[in-house]
Amino acid sequence: MEFNEYEALVVTLGEALKELAEEAKTKKISALGTDSEDFQTGYLSAFHRVITLIQQQADIYDVPLEKLGLDKIKETDLI
Repeated sequence: MEFNEYEALVVTLGEALKELAEEAKTKKISALGTDSEDFQTGYLSAFHRVITLIQQQADIYDVPLEKLGLDKIKETDLI
């Protein structure tokens, strides 16, 4: 399947957001009980909000989450 430039951008952004969110969750877990726990929790929360917004909009526009690379991220993965 050939992507146009907009589809390629969206796929790339989805993959990058997923990677960054996974990294943020790891950092949040590592920060438990430290001075940076609140910051890392807030940082992860921002990814939660952005990714769930994209997922909601994709649903409205009937865009499969698989096309965005966000199909395997569940809300509970980002808390």
